[in-house]
Amino acid sequence: MAMSQLVLGQAAELSFPKRQKVALMGLSMQGWLEPGDSLDLMLDETFSMPLKLGDFAIVAKGGNPKIPLLKKVVGLPGDSIGFAGEDSSVVAINGLPVVGADGQALRLPRKRKYMVLLILQRIKGRIPAAFYWVSGSRPGTHDSTLFGPVSRKQILGTAAPSSVP
Repeated sequence: MAMSQLVLGQAAELSFPKRQKVALMGLSMQGWLEPGDSLDLMLDETFSMPLKLGDFAIVAKGGNPKIPLLKKVVGLPGDSIGFAGEDSSVVAINGLPVVGADGQALRLPRKRKYMVLLILQRIKGRIPAAFYWVSGSRPGTHDSTLFGPVSRKQILGTAAPSSVP
């Protein structure tokens, strides 16, 4: 497997066959994964690979596979989604707050909270079938709090820390 770079938010060289080894670039997963970490990618050209909570998903930003984002799956199809916290500034899935890499609830800035409120109105408080809620490790990253639930067709595969550098 050739080593390439996964540049989050910029054009990258993702290609099939299914398995690739990459070096992580970007800070939106910091705490869970660090820049420079070696990752094993399992690309899913048929969009049939099952996804589960906690998976690191490679998301095609805006549906464009040349702009991959790496995010954590925190909500599955059918899950209820709303707000929690004293000031209702935390996204909660099935009543549990979405937490960052430090284990603390991800508190949304006011503008982002308003965006999530609009998203929740559109999806009626439930993640639609064949959609997933994805998160970065800290508030303010490009994740579902910015663009809403992600269609399975936008998830190009999964990533895991490499067992061998």
